[in-house]
Amino acid sequence: MKPLLLLSVLALAPGLQAQVTTVAVPGNIIVTQPALDPLLVQSQLSIAPKVVVVTQPTTVTVPATPAVPQEVVKTTKTTTVVDTPGQPRRVYQSERNVVVVQDQNETRELPYVTLPVLFVKETAELLDAESRAALEQVASVIRNVSQTTPGAIFDIEGHTSTDGTNEFNATLSAARAQRVYDELTLRYKVPAEVLSAHGYGESFPMYPNGNEGQMQMDRRVLVVRTK
Repeated sequence: MKPLLLLSVLALAPGLQAQVTTVAVPGNIIVTQPALDPLLVQSQLSIAPKVVVVTQPTTVTVPATPAVPQEVVKTTKTTTVVDTPGQPRRVYQSERNVVVVQDQNETRELPYVTLPVLFVKETAELLDAESRAALEQVASVIRNVSQTTPGAIFDIEGHTSTDGTNEFNATLSAARAQRVYDELTLRYKVPAEVLSAHGYGESFPMYPNGNEGQMQMDRRVLVVRTK
């Protein structure tokens, strides 16, 4: 059974979280909703995407040497997604709040923030005034960055946990991304030409087989600076 709400946690660099509001909902579910700090969010979204061109290494024949065990560095917060045929690989690095998009010989690092918004269960309806307040603040940030950096573009990404069917999650994530897009452009007057919206369903979970608390973190909406 899906939980009652979508909880998007503000996954920014250390220090970017502000006050936290605790919300009690039917079914004895307790969720927390961090408030946005507009200045810190603007700092994150003011970072221009970084392009790194990966050159093919030169092949050199060397004598065989005994294999040396290599240290494996693991992290529980960075998620590498399995390649999808015909699509770039996307790696979400929550420690740095960047999406690393790997496409052939080019790698792009796209800064992002996660919106602390709540939706009614299995719908794209915003739940409360706090969610609208967060959207209003983000809209102001996007407008400011767009004015100071002409040509900046932002994508609204909808994501879900792995709970539920692929088809349902794809549809729900797209609807929620579109709802945020509509709120930002229609209600809060963000120019439509600086925004896009996509639903990724359960394709990019941070916790593929997580517990309920971890899956709550996978049900998220991101604002990603793509240009």
